[in-house]
Amino acid sequence: SSVSGSASGSANTNIISTTPTTGLTTLVVKPSPNSPKLTPPAITPRKTLKLNNEPVLSFPMSAESDMENPDDWKPFKDSDVALRDLLKKLEHDDWETKCEGINMLRRLSLHHPDTVVASLHPIVLAITNEAQNLRSQVSRLAMKAISDMFQHLKKQLDPEVDLIAKVLLAKGGESNQFIREDADKALCSMLDNVSPQRALLGLTGGGASHKNPNVRKMAAQLLVDLVEKLGSGRILSGVKDITDKVLPAACQFTTDGSQETRYYGRKILYMLMAHQDFDRMLAKYVPASSLRNIQDIGLGEHPSEISSARSRRSGHGSRSSSAVREGSASSSADSGLGNQPLKRRTLTRTNDAHMEEVMTMIGLLSANNWQQRYEGISKFLSMCETNPMLVSTHIIKIFDKFLPRLQDSNSKVNIYALKVMLQVTPILRDHLANVISMTVASVAPNLSSKNREINSTAAEILEGFIENLDLSLLVQPFSNQAINATSRSKADLVLKVAYLVERVYPRKQKQVVLHVLPLLWHLLGSMNTSGAAIHGGSGDLRQATSLLACKLHECMGQSLLEKASAEPTNTQRQLQMLQSLLEGS
Repeated sequence: SSVSGSASGSANTNIISTTPTTGLTTLVVKPSPNSPKLTPPAITPRKTLKLNNEPVLSFPMSAESDMENPDDWKPFKDSDVALRDLLKKLEHDDWETKCEGINMLRRLSLHHPDTVVASLHPIVLAITNEAQNLRSQVSRLAMKAISDMFQHLKKQLDPEVDLIAKVLLAKGGESNQFIREDADKALCSMLDNVSPQRALLGLTGGGASHKNPNVRKMAAQLLVDLVEKLGSGRILSGVKDITDKVLPAACQFTTDGSQETRYYGRKILYMLMAHQDFDRMLAKYVPASSLRNIQDIGLGEHPSEISSARSRRSGHGSRSSSAVREGSASSSADSGLGNQPLKRRTLTRTNDAHMEEVMTMIGLLSANNWQQRYEGISKFLSMCETNPMLVSTHIIKIFDKFLPRLQDSNSKVNIYALKVMLQVTPILRDHLANVISMTVASVAPNLSSKNREINSTAAEILEGFIENLDLSLLVQPFSNQAINATSRSKADLVLKVAYLVERVYPRKQKQVVLHVLPLLWHLLGSMNTSGAAIHGGSGDLRQATSLLACKLHECMGQSLLEKASAEPTNTQRQLQMLQSLLEGS
């Protein structure tokens, strides 16, 4: 009995000590000491408790997830075996196994590109499928792998661009910032490495009509880069799958619901409009209904610049930033919190007054009466001298109406506008970047004028641009105008381009290659076998062409001749002419 009681007391003690304190009386059934001991279940690590493709939050981590260091990757002993292994890993349900397979593909692209190319389509299908994975680590690493593939395989990826671009553009429309950035990097790698025409088809096919506004915005922004890379001459050449894709897409972007997308669409058209074939190609490839929507188009400010960057840049004003400055100045004369609402209302009236002043001036600049247009130019000059920040804020809107006056049918207005442009160039030097192509296109034709005052003033304006602006901004518009110029002004423009080449090439090589080489091919094509210029040209043009060729050769060396030979439009006669010009220098 005592033994039994002792055992019972011991059992009760154990029950009390092992029962959690809850404030309630609970009945706990405890096994006897002879029962098998129960062990608590092992806590399973979080990484093994997952569903297939479960979504997770994305953090600003590396897309490689710190799993492997690419610098340590070495070639596989057997690339074919590695390929089969990585495809099996990509089919696995475990996300970490998938990441191992993706890194194997990156390693294979780096050291064994031929093996990847041999099974390109199955690999692309597998990696684009992982780019759409709901787990962000897998998706981001897959996009990094696609970027690597573009870098190492280059144009060998051309057949798969449409599929890849469609997937990447869709990822660019997601709400996750880091996924959008990775998609953008992969698409930029695509633009840098595949054939421009294939990239163009991928962007327009996968993004121009996409339902997601962020996808359309990304496609429009990338298309701007691609158009700049190809140049207006090639875009407007009428070649299938270039002109017929870019112009309709750009016009579609200009009427998009997104302000940024509209900006990029307008920017594409402004990059092309200086070309002599722009109007003809626009009428040919863009439906009449779309043309009506863009007739009175203006480039406008970049939406993000309006609210942020521009207001922070020194010397670059906006309406909001000027309002802040005016407010701080007027607040020094006021005192007390009671004046604060009144100050805001005063500022509103001031801004409205400024806007009314701008609209009045624009109305005068576009008036039918030449005297009113002359008065509008005077108001423009006065505004530049007294309130240059106001002009810079509305520079696109103002220049849309001012630039036509540089070629006005009335000689008095024409000359006065040119003289004003010469006078305001130093004042607006920090604000002309967005309008410089249009401005050069409006000034350059005056070099062919028989009116000496018009001719000389136009030449002074172009010299003023060279003196006051970043020379890299002038390479494209000067080259384009040299191609389209008449025989009276062609030599002068070619000499100016030669001057720019020498100074811009050391820091902007790509820009010179993209825009100046087409000019050289054009000049070589306009010379006969004796080296004289055709179509009313002169010996001055031959000398200018020779100088341009020599400046390019000094900067580029042997690569100039290599690019000339690789250019499909260059004939054997043009190549011989180039060699002759270089030898005769």
